Amino acid sequence: MNGLKKTYTANGSDTFDHNGQAGVIAVAVASGSGTITLSHNIGGVDVTIDSFAASGGAQFVSPKGELKVTASGISGATIHVEVQPLATV
Repeated sequence: MNGLKKTYTANGSDTFDHNGQAGVIAVAVASGSGTITLSHNIGGVDVTIDSFAASGGAQFVSPKGELKVTASGISGATIHVEVQPLATV
């Protein structure tokens, strides 16, 4: 899996390839508010894996394909997000 490490200060989304391994997402809300959603694109439909409105983390398993991290409802926020294969954490 190609991972993602990004700081969101505005609404937006990023996609990356996922090889089907177990993964981990970590979300750290440094300031402000907003929601971070991790989803898997299946047949053109984004299927939510997990969503965070506060700092947190989770392990996940998803089939091979494209993952998307979406930042929404961002208001004066600095939100750090990292998604990596579980084996590299």
